[in-house]
Amino acid sequence: MPKNVFAGVGISKNDDPFEAGKEATEIALAKMKKEGGKKPAFGLIFCSGLKYGNNDWRIQKFLNGVGSVLSKYSNCKWFGCTTAGEISNFGASEGSVVALLVDSKYIHIGVGVGGKTEKMPRKSGRDAVERALKDIKIDKYIDPYIRYLAEKKLPPVKLIKSKLYSILVLTNGFSYKRRAYEDDIIEGIQEVVGSKVTIFGGSAADDFTLKGGYIFCNGKFYKDNVICVIINTNLNVGFGVSHGYEPQKGKTAFVTKSEGYIVKQLDQKPAFERYSELINKPKNEIWPKKTKLQLGPISEAFLLFAKKLGVDIMKMSPLIEINCNTPLAVADLKGRFWIKGLDSIIDNKYLRFTEKVPENVMIYLMKTNKKKTLEATRNSIQQSLEEVRNNPSFIILIDCALHRWFMGKDMKKNIDMVKDVIKDVPTIGFYSYGEILDGKHTISITSMAVGKDLIVKK
Repeated sequence: MPKNVFAGVGISKNDDPFEAGKEATEIALAKMKKEGGKKPAFGLIFCSGLKYGNNDWRIQKFLNGVGSVLSKYSNCKWFGCTTAGEISNFGASEGSVVALLVDSKYIHIGVGVGGKTEKMPRKSGRDAVERALKDIKIDKYIDPYIRYLAEKKLPPVKLIKSKLYSILVLTNGFSYKRRAYEDDIIEGIQEVVGSKVTIFGGSAADDFTLKGGYIFCNGKFYKDNVICVIINTNLNVGFGVSHGYEPQKGKTAFVTKSEGYIVKQLDQKPAFERYSELINKPKNEIWPKKTKLQLGPISEAFLLFAKKLGVDIMKMSPLIEINCNTPLAVADLKGRFWIKGLDSIIDNKYLRFTEKVPENVMIYLMKTNKKKTLEATRNSIQQSLEEVRNNPSFIILIDCALHRWFMGKDMKKNIDMVKDVIKDVPTIGFYSYGEILDGKHTISITSMAVGKDLIVKK
């Protein structure tokens, strides 16, 4: 049978940003062509925030390197972001560039960029998706005919699972100067497309320097924006999310007062007081008045120096301890637990999260299960593969930067565990400051798989 998708993945660790971008893209292009592809329809690029995105000049030089290869293909749209680690068929890496190039007449892409995400996140999401919808071009003959054949051949139980449209979102992650407001961005997108279209993606990272990550599109970089990529396809598409944490028995509280991202009361008590009761730890031990590591810029020199000395600066922040070892979560109607990442403690009373927490819901104290956390990446991928009948053409994986830190030396084992699942399937991903699948997640792994088969296949 003829192939419907041709994909290739490349990697580079070249110290020169131009050469690194060029090399990774050339490798991906060569592999895509070896599979039978001719011209890439789109490209997805992820690169180390510390190595290639530590200033505007360096990230632009990197983008020029990618563009030196892809500018030859006028219809190829390419996008990506900086990271806190890269993922590909070559394993989990740092200080690298990974690139995915795809050629398929059954995948149509529209790209839009929205601005001022910190001040106007909802409007930014709306603007980005509206521009992406205007940008997308769909075949008026082949695509409707495939849909007609599917409606004619397949039972409703299979048709209802088809995802003709989905949205890939990349946004600038948090930094010491700004918050990311991913939930507001997503709500803005949903104001345009509704709640039934799957929204998948992640927030740019910068290798924990906290200066701010970059997102980029077609050779331009952005610092306070969101990129929306509308994906229209008659191929099978699947998604997955997992984190490995479990609720602790009897450790719950009711959210009696909240405002967006800030929880003011749990069980009608000041939220921080009730949280300290849940984890059985005094407030001054959870959040010392003089924290060892405030949310602020970490210089590149200090980060590299600490690494050489074997000093883990992440352990110096109380936020890391809270979010990795005693996180809170809210359950949805499907029984899935959404981890809520703690952003800060306000006035020694309130809990501020990186995701919205509604009033009148139960919030659960979660417990660490290292084994299940280790297996979370595999579980996420398996969920997405099931939706494409375990016959993927390529996989996109977005993992939490804190998950990577929490796993430590076991992260290699974590990635090795999925190699028997993905095998030689082109796979690309990154460690992010926020994972997106119909909402913002924390310490989670989200995945997207695009199948080899058209939806018309029985």
